[in-house]
Amino acid sequence: MGRKNRKSRYVAPRAAREVVPPASQVVAPRVLTVPAQVLESLAQSGPLEGVPDLRGTRLLIGGLVAFFVLMAAVLAAGAVLQEDWSNARGNEAILVLLGLALFGLLGGGIWYLLRQFSRVGKGTMLRIDAQGVRWGDPASPQAVAWREVCRAPMGFHDVKTEFASSEAIVKRLVFQQAVRGGEPREIRLPLALTIDTGRVLRFRNRAVLLRALLLHLATQAQPRLRFAAEVFIDAGIDPQTWEPMLAPRRWMWLSSLGGLVPVLGVIFLWPLGEHIGWMVFAMVMTMLVGAGAMGWFMHQRYRGLQGVFEFETAPGATP
Repeated sequence: MGRKNRKSRYVAPRAAREVVPPASQVVAPRVLTVPAQVLESLAQSGPLEGVPDLRGTRLLIGGLVAFFVLMAAVLAAGAVLQEDWSNARGNEAILVLLGLALFGLLGGGIWYLLRQFSRVGKGTMLRIDAQGVRWGDPASPQAVAWREVCRAPMGFHDVKTEFASSEAIVKRLVFQQAVRGGEPREIRLPLALTIDTGRVLRFRNRAVLLRALLLHLATQAQPRLRFAAEVFIDAGIDPQTWEPMLAPRRWMWLSSLGGLVPVLGVIFLWPLGEHIGWMVFAMVMTMLVGAGAMGWFMHQRYRGLQGVFEFETAPGATP
């Protein structure tokens, strides 16, 4: 009898391992209720159109043109005012080719930027309404209907932010779109909500657009979408009240910069002659410590902005 009991105790853990829930069910999201007045305000606002900042875009392009013109003028003045060309003897052909290539690049950049002036505000749009979101070229915009938004097949988050330095210098909002007969595809929108900064640097009502976009995603039908806490830190929105909240984002940037200071110290203070491999190891360890310190700081300062969020509407509220 004792043997049978021991055998049953041995078999039970194996069976338990077979019925362990998937990883997506291990993380328990916090369920928050979207205030009714927030939903009423969203419904009353109607369709939202991105308002391009034309003045800021033209100022940016004009500043780049002025910078390139200044560089060309400085190089031309340096060539004209050069008194002794003795060090260039024998290399005249190479210098001429380099000069022509440099002025060609500067001239091409100036010409391209000047042409952009006529395109400012054209060829890019963003519209959010009760049916979905559309963005990009007005002639052939990209579109996602809210009924097409779905959960991610893998992972803990359905709505998150990511930073890919090889593709963009700003973070992107990522969520899932259901595809008939296939796996969901990821939709990536810059948090600035502009696709072509040469035509529209930013939307003047960007904060209103981003808030409406997240509200529509948060109030979709079952199953509820799972939001990473970083979405609200990067967007500067309080997930409980849906009011502006800029402090967490600023503190995250400051703590990230603070974490890089020790790394720079390792680079500049590393003893000459020491093996480069040890320097790389020290840099990696310093970065890990800095990231851990940043996470600890954010956790202590904003205890309610960690983990995963889901949202529900109050009874009788209209999404």
